[in-house]
Amino acid sequence: MFRRDLEGKYGIVVTLLAIVSTAFLLLPVVFVVLHSFSATRYFQWPPQGFSLEWHYNFYNSPMFMGAAKNSFLMALIVTPLSLVIGIPASYALVRTEFKGKALIQQIILSPLIIPGVVTGVSLLSLLSAAGYKIGLFGLCLGMLVLALPFSIRALSANLLGLDPRIEEAARNLGAGPIRTFFSIVLPQLKSGILAASVFVFVEALDNFSIAVFLSNDNTKVLPVAAYQYIKDFDDPTVAAMATALVVMSVVIVAILEKAMGFQKSLRL
Repeated sequence: MFRRDLEGKYGIVVTLLAIVSTAFLLLPVVFVVLHSFSATRYFQWPPQGFSLEWHYNFYNSPMFMGAAKNSFLMALIVTPLSLVIGIPASYALVRTEFKGKALIQQIILSPLIIPGVVTGVSLLSLLSAAGYKIGLFGLCLGMLVLALPFSIRALSANLLGLDPRIEEAARNLGAGPIRTFFSIVLPQLKSGILAASVFVFVEALDNFSIAVFLSNDNTKVLPVAAYQYIKDFDDPTVAAMATALVVMSVVIVAILEKAMGFQKSLRL
């Protein structure tokens, strides 16, 4: 009875807070999608018409298409690299005990709390001191530093949910450590690998704070191109770019949901 009274008393408040929070999160996305189809340069409500002009401008802009090519190339390089490093790193951190483990965990996850501007400036200084010019290598290195904690965090959460007795049983039946890892552990990491891939891919694709320091005119990525375009032009072409990225994200989530269930993949 007391619980029902509490639910009745606070249920409406919780529901309203959930609605306000959802609206707060989705309103910018709805705005940018509506603005991308606007017939006018400036957003007006109610809309004064429907136009695909800004989407045409985006898909026919050599600058944006070149930046999109660089963004996807960089994300496609960084995502598998983060998994190749993240899978053994997370396995060592979860399944083994060694001196300095807590310190190493803090160092690996430190890019999550260090501002991206600091990481970008630091890598720019380091690469310059080492004699490297900014370009694709520096850009991929910067994004790998940024994205690796996301990969390790998702994979570690997945590993913590696995029963280590299954691995022990495989070892007792004669399987070596490598065969146990590839035959028992890796197949069970499918959801963690998918979640880590999505996090890393999206983060690498839309990061600005690091990319702005490590890209040049030949390796310019979408967020940097959008920033430079906004400085010179005042129209919804960048909104059309944002809409394209929103659609891509929705497609990725839909594929993830169909493959194994989105909630399961994000069970961190």
